[in-house]
Amino acid sequence: MAAVNEYQRMQETIQTISHYAEIYHNGKVELVSFDGVKVVVHLGGACEGCPLMPWTLHRVVEGTVRDLFPNVKEVTAV
Repeated sequence: MAAVNEYQRMQETIQTISHYAEIYHNGKVELVSFDGVKVVVHLGGACEGCPLMPWTLHRVVEGTVRDLFPNVKEVTAV
């Protein structure tokens, strides 16, 4: 399990991304798990079933996470 401080930083990062998604796209991003190298999120709201969901996951969520957490190797959605 990732250190508490790192986990909290990840939670705050995902909440910031979710806030953007809610305002501009009526979507939602929730942190499911984070172990220091792998991040699992759930994309909800308007993101569910959207054909652009893979783009949102990889470009927006993964791109932001990798910029801020260089040790992260994988970002997936459930």
